[in-house]
Order: sequence, then structure tokens, then C-alpha cells
Amino acid sequence: MPFPARLLSVDEEVAVETRPHWTYLAAQFGAFVVMITAVICVTVVVDGFPLPAIVAIGVMAGVSAVAAGIRLVRWANTYYLVTDRRIVYWKGVPRWRGIELGLDLVDEIDANQTIGQRLLGVGTLAVRSVVEGHVRRLPFVPRPAAVRLEVYRLQREAARRGADPVPPEGHETAAGDEFSEPALDIPDQIRKLYELVELGILSEAEFEEKKRDLLRRL
Repeated sequence: MPFPARLLSVDEEVAVETRPHWTYLAAQFGAFVVMITAVICVTVVVDGFPLPAIVAIGVMAGVSAVAAGIRLVRWANTYYLVTDRRIVYWKGVPRWRGIELGLDLVDEIDANQTIGQRLLGVGTLAVRSVVEGHVRRLPFVPRPAAVRLEVYRLQREAARRGADPVPPEGHETAAGDEFSEPALDIPDQIRKLYELVELGILSEAEFEEKKRDLLRRL
């Protein structure tokens, strides 16, 4: 099931869309396989195994099966996205919630992998924000190094677009006169700051202070 289109902004382009790596499921399903194997051994292979022990192992196998099923549902409803505007880590169980960070707020990304994780193609992305160096860790990301490079590529493209603004229709420039970038949209900046409050990156007090500074520029 793809990421719900209703959660994307208008004209937002998705560059990377993936779910957590299959190792996200490995522990729960491994435990389930072990318990099922134990049930088969004590009921079929071993003769005279005590009934209470068989019941106990059967109950543990049932619990393991439920845990594996829950894990599978969570995996199927968890998404990592990189768009031309933001990085998104969304979960859909029991309700849609997650972490979002605009590309313009990304300072640095570290791809952390052990030797085993490199062989399996999985790792953790540590996304550092320009706001007080806040770090968001995204676990079980498939091919994390490639995702990091894609984020940097999108940032360079956004910076290039910002460096070469297009003059409005009918605007004439004199020789040597460069078209200047439009003034910053103060209300839009305030909305972005409030999004940081909702994500827990800024406190209410910090938001109010920065909002007052922006309003003085109007």
C-alpha cells in the first residue's frame, strides 16, 4: 500500500518512498519460528512430555504469533519519504502520526551502520536540524547512504532555484541590474516556526520570542 496521497502537499514531488527494512520484522518472526518449532518437537518428536509444559509452550507460541502479526501490521503502515520539501517518517497504527522536517531545516545527516548492517543494506539516519542542533533518529532505513545523498541533492537543487529567481512577467532589467529575490514572507515563517513547536523542536516560549522578532519586521 503506497503512502496516502492526501498527506502530501499540492505539487509535492516524492523522491524516495520506502518502508522499514525487513530486519524490522526479523526478531519477532524469529521468535515465532522458534516457538512453533518447540511446539512441534514436544508434541510430535518427544514422547511423554508433560501436558502442562506443552500447554505453556503452546501459549507462548500464541503470544509470539500475535506479536509477530502486530509487528507486520506496523511495518506495512510505516513509511519513510523524502520529497522536494521535507523528510517524513510516518506511522499509521493506530492513527497517522510521525515526524516531519523541512529540507531547509536539515543541517547534516549521518548514516550509521555496523558491518552486519552494511551487508544487509540497512542502517539508522541521524538527521540534525539547524534549530539548536536537534537530532532525529530514523531506524531501519534501507540503503541509508543513498537516502542521505538524495536529500543533499534535493537541497542543492532548492538552493540553485533560490539563487536564480525568475523575474515576474513584464519586468524589465537594465544592463547589469540583477533581479533581486523577493522579501521573506513573515506570516509563512511564523507558520513554519509553529510547525517546529508541534514537532517538539521549539518550546512555546521560544516560538513566542521568535514570532515577536518577525512581527517587528512587518
